[in-house]
Amino acid sequence: MRHITVSQDGQGDFERIGEAIEAVRVLPLEPVTIFVKNGVYREKLLVPDTKPDISLIGESAEGTVIAYGDYAQMKGTNGSELTTFRTATLKVDADDFRMENVTVQNTAGYGAAIGQAVALYTAGDRQTYRNVRLLGNQDTLYTGRGRQYFAGCYIEGHVDYIFGSATVLFEGCEIHSLRGGFITAASTAARTEVGYVFRGCRLTGRAPEGSVYLGRPWRPAAHTVFIDTWMGPHIHRDGWDNWSSPDNERTARYGEFGSTGPGAAPEARVAWAAALTEAEAVSFDVRRVLGGPDGWSPAGAGVEEGR
Repeated sequence: MRHITVSQDGQGDFERIGEAIEAVRVLPLEPVTIFVKNGVYREKLLVPDTKPDISLIGESAEGTVIAYGDYAQMKGTNGSELTTFRTATLKVDADDFRMENVTVQNTAGYGAAIGQAVALYTAGDRQTYRNVRLLGNQDTLYTGRGRQYFAGCYIEGHVDYIFGSATVLFEGCEIHSLRGGFITAASTAARTEVGYVFRGCRLTGRAPEGSVYLGRPWRPAAHTVFIDTWMGPHIHRDGWDNWSSPDNERTARYGEFGSTGPGAAPEARVAWAAALTEAEAVSFDVRRVLGGPDGWSPAGAGVEEGR
């Protein structure tokens, strides 16, 4: 195991996170841990797919901050707008990536002239995120491909701020809506069994009462379920939105089980979303959600619920 320390005071191996990532050889011969001491690191970072098995560990979630401010309508060096997928503060293309105790923030802010501004872009398989804080507004977290596990994380935003086509299990996370909008915008492929599963999470927010939907389908076969999740009063009684297309009501795969709190209204949800049975809810265990052909199970996943 190789260990690299990043510290802005010059007491580590590098003063910038990007330098540490660059120092990892292509296809490393052993796992690499990059330990980042507290500080605000104003960097736009990429972990390429040629550098798997990296762990990025912060000294503390609130104190170790990666921050950048690119946004969709910003002009790039070629004079064209960046568009959504080039705005990420941190993009991770590598498989077997782990991150703990780090805040990733897109500092672009909120407004019509800004549009989408991604904090974290995940595009690798078997990625694990623990005690991570993702701060942004529109499109905070983009899950592009692969399987990811988020445990004990805090994610904030307001419109489609968890979106994409990956298979992701969120356990014990706080999902915080800054204003009215949509929490999820899954683009799950029809051939993919599971998209987003939220278990034992809390949906909090300072958005007005009834102004936030659980999700809307970015693609017709979007899959999202909430299981044993506490929901604040900001959650709309309908629960789900069809993205202005009644056709999506026939194909979107949405469901809930065991919702609690003032935003839990199973009797008022749209008719085209499922009220899961207990057996169906239990079936969304770690093996089904994340196992895949290689049987992957992140260490500690599902421990509290005995799954």
